[in-house]
Amino acid sequence: MGTAMGELQSITIPTGIISLDSVLKGGFPAGSFIMLLGEIGAGNTEFAYTSVLSLLELRRNGKFSGAFGNSVLPEKICYISLTRSWEDVHDEIERGFPEDLYEISSKIDFKDFSEEYFSRSSVPIEWLTEPTLTFNSLREKVSGKGLISEMVAYLDENAPNSVIIIDSVTTLAEYCANPGHSAEWSDIISFFRGLQKISKKWGGIVYALLTADILDRSLQEQIMDCADGVLIFEWDDFGETKRQRVMHVKKFRGLLPQLERANLVKFETSVTTDHGFAISKVKQVGWQR
Repeated sequence: MGTAMGELQSITIPTGIISLDSVLKGGFPAGSFIMLLGEIGAGNTEFAYTSVLSLLELRRNGKFSGAFGNSVLPEKICYISLTRSWEDVHDEIERGFPEDLYEISSKIDFKDFSEEYFSRSSVPIEWLTEPTLTFNSLREKVSGKGLISEMVAYLDENAPNSVIIIDSVTTLAEYCANPGHSAEWSDIISFFRGLQKISKKWGGIVYALLTADILDRSLQEQIMDCADGVLIFEWDDFGETKRQRVMHVKKFRGLLPQLERANLVKFETSVTTDHGFAISKVKQVGWQR
C-alpha cells in the first residue's frame, strides 16, 4: 500500500506548476494532506485544476525526468465531488483551460457523492439522476453506509500513489452541521485527522478545497489544524480599483524549514484561459503566524 515511510522522506510530488515546483525543489512532500483555503474567486479551485491537468499532461508526454532527482508523478488523479456533477466540472474546465488540457481532463477518475450528500435533504433525487425536474419524489432515509464511510471506502481503494482533490471541505462541514444527518462535527475532525495520518502510507497528495470565512473562525482553524499544509489564496487590494490575487503558505509540516530559510515566499498569481493558475511574481516576505 503506497510507499514505505523511509522513502517518503525524500520523495516529492510535483504540483505541475513549474514556477512553484522550482521554489519547492521538486514539489510537495509525498504523503501530504494539503488544505487549499481560498477567498471566493482568489484561485484555490483553479490551482487544483491546473495542478492535476498539468500532471496528466506530463504523464501523457512521457518527458518528465524528475528535475530535482526525487520527484515522481502520481499514478492516478482522483476528484471527489460532494454536490457537483462531472458535467459541471468538465464544462468549467472547458471554459477556463486550453483545448489540449480540456481533452486530457477525461483521464481524471471522478467520483460523485451527491446522492449520498442529498440523501436526507428535501432535494428530489430526480434532480440528481434525471434530466427532468420533478417535486414528486423525496428521499426518505439515508442509504448505504453514509457519506463519510463511503468516502473512506473510495479513498482506501483509490488514494495510494494518487493525487486526490476533495471538493469541498466547506460542503462536508455543512453536511455534518445539519442535525438531520447522522454525522456530527466530531466525525469530520476524526475523518481529517485520520486522513492526515493515512496519507503518509498512501504516498500521494490530498488537496482539500475550503472556502474562507464561510464557517465560524474557530471551526475553520480546527479543520486547518488537521492538515500537513495550508495554502492561503486571497485578494490584495492596491488602491480603490486594483486587486491582485496572492497565495502564501500558512503552515507546512516538513517543508517549513526550507520556506523559512528563504524568508518565506508570497506569490502574486494570475488565472488565465491560456495557462490556468500561474505564478506571476514571487515576493520575499516575513514569516506570519
